[in-house]
Amino acid sequence: MPTAIESPRSIEAGIPAWRGSSPSAEPSLVLRRLALDRSGPKQILVVDDEPEIRGLVARLITQAGFEADIAEDGEEGWRALCTTGYDLVITDYLMPRLNGLNLIRRLRDVSAEPPCVLISSCLPEPVATVKQLILPGAVLEKPFKPAVLIEIIYSLLLMGTYENL
Repeated sequence: MPTAIESPRSIEAGIPAWRGSSPSAEPSLVLRRLALDRSGPKQILVVDDEPEIRGLVARLITQAGFEADIAEDGEEGWRALCTTGYDLVITDYLMPRLNGLNLIRRLRDVSAEPPCVLISSCLPEPVATVKQLILPGAVLEKPFKPAVLIEIIYSLLLMGTYENL
């Protein structure tokens, strides 16, 4: 399983390469990173049945200074959630055995935490309905930019919400 191999401060120089957008947003991300650094590394569960996507997201997370665990589908993700206290869950929607939305529903039946990010190229229900089901959390449509995912992660971990919901 991927784990953090670098501290957040040691990779700050890599942030502009991810952002690919406005340099004016860069200081905000650095401040968020420093605020999170004070409380120690956050543990994030990545649930996706596609090995390439799962690996990419886990690498992004560890490069951002977080710890990442991975699960290959919703049932494996649920078992991980039952044994480990995660600070955030990132899950794909379409997966065998238990899809990402049902994984989040199952989690929300027992807890309002942790925040969740549902990644999908298609949803069975209107986005507004899905967003209400996963709160606190966010919906991220595929394809997505890595910088957007990292911004959502920081926002959810620091404030418990993502303003662009």
